[in-house]
Amino acid sequence: MMTTSIAPVEQKQRAVIVDTLRGFALVGVLVANFSSYTSQQVPRDILNSISSPFDLALIRINSVFIEWKFMTLFSVLFGYGFGLLLMSVEKKNINPNTFFARRMFWLFILGFIHASFWWFDVLHFYAISGLLLLAFRKAGNRTILICSLFFTFIVPFCFSYVTRNQPDTFTDADFRQAYENFKHGDFITLVKTNWTGNYKMFILSAGDIYDIIETLGRFLFGYFLLRIKLFESVQSKAKLFRNIFLITLPLVAAYFVVVWQATAGKINIDSVYLEPLVKIGIFSTTCFYSCIIVLSFISLGQNRIFKALQALGKMTLTNYLLISAVNIIVLYGIGFGQLGEIPMHIIWLCGLAWLIIEIAVSLLWLSHFRYGPAEWIWRQLTYGKRLPLKK
Repeated sequence: MMTTSIAPVEQKQRAVIVDTLRGFALVGVLVANFSSYTSQQVPRDILNSISSPFDLALIRINSVFIEWKFMTLFSVLFGYGFGLLLMSVEKKNINPNTFFARRMFWLFILGFIHASFWWFDVLHFYAISGLLLLAFRKAGNRTILICSLFFTFIVPFCFSYVTRNQPDTFTDADFRQAYENFKHGDFITLVKTNWTGNYKMFILSAGDIYDIIETLGRFLFGYFLLRIKLFESVQSKAKLFRNIFLITLPLVAAYFVVVWQATAGKINIDSVYLEPLVKIGIFSTTCFYSCIIVLSFISLGQNRIFKALQALGKMTLTNYLLISAVNIIVLYGIGFGQLGEIPMHIIWLCGLAWLIIEIAVSLLWLSHFRYGPAEWIWRQLTYGKRLPLKK
């Protein structure tokens, strides 16, 4: 009787903290993507001409404290969700391999469409990495952890070392032409430019293979966290999260100092031999941030901030796609064509405004509906049937 009453509470608590972390990850992804649409698509001379020292500082802050840290958390939580989904479908007597393969197929299609508008889309290679994750469904915890570290740190380093002298497949001339196409081009030009960029930057250079391998490693780490039930009964694990916080703190501090100096041009960390150390710094920062959120949740319990993060976390796919939609409308030629004209501090203010809108819309939407609209469509495609949306 006691087991029956406690299990649903633990499951609900686990879902709440995971949704909170997923929403937190989305906030970081929002800031990083709003920044990237300008900093990674505007030629350096034009970017400098519209940037004050404060704008340049914001670009550095994004590089040091935000970029890749939240996407790493996003990836880890994907692997965690993979395990939860497998547990759910197995209870329903659904073949997990067939089900998840179908789910990844439709994620790839969504990513393919999204990549037609944003060449740094992650969904298409998430789908491939997710499909590879199935190979580890019945592996032991130790195997999963070792493979996670192997694919996250070792294989990408070997890949970078082998390809270190490979000539650029996407040149400065390509980059400047892409900027002109994004800023002034029509819809067809936008799609062609994104796929040309995708081909040259990620396919021709084999960058997609690198991303798929590294993402698989992060997915496996998330799957390992599910296996060890890290987010179940978190109140009883405050000491564990404090210890992780204290262990990662010096690593994170050292990483911040080194990368801040690197972004100022005072030291060079672009050497392939330093790549594993940079990756460790990014991963440590992700763990550090996550511990802050979990420990705050343990101390404060449910409050408005956590409820807002949970709403974002339940609609991550919808909100992720909407981030791109807003940037495309504001910056590209098919919209207002402001690419290369808006300084970074305005971009960040727009990101903050959009974050507030996303939170308000997510809370309102979920008060009436079971899933976000993109999540609902993806779910229906996966199950191959119409599913109820209203609560």
